[in-house]
Amino acid sequence: MRFQLEMRLAAGDEVSPATIAFRPRRMARIVHAMTELNMTVDAGPPPKFPLWAVYGVSDFDSSGRPVGGRAGEYEDALRRILDSHGQTEEKGIPLHKLRTNLGWHVTADECVAAMSSYDACRPGEHSPGVFGAELIPFLRAAMVRDGFEVH
Repeated sequence: MRFQLEMRLAAGDEVSPATIAFRPRRMARIVHAMTELNMTVDAGPPPKFPLWAVYGVSDFDSSGRPVGGRAGEYEDALRRILDSHGQTEEKGIPLHKLRTNLGWHVTADECVAAMSSYDACRPGEHSPGVFGAELIPFLRAAMVRDGFEVH
């Protein structure tokens, strides 16, 4: 199992999205460092996913898309949950989006808030070693795109 952070394309982008991946133990250390730098927020328990049976979805195809019933409505409800900031007005990346690889959408606004906190805490300093060379540039790029997804 790995955590794969996949850049979402901005409107009009045709280039395949950038991705970076981390093993679970390293991702836990990254989340801890981000929390220490006030880049994350505790948004309460993660939102509950919609029950596919309620939408009459009978199965999922080979690519994981729902089949049957009101599949489109189910996908829309799931997308709203994956985009949700949680139960807080605080700015930053909600912890639940970084602790599980269920397809959460970390929005561009959440990336902007995280990087503002990072820049305020570490003006001109090097990134924590656990971030590696790619995380901060990835987050800066996500600020001007449509954020990224955690798979």
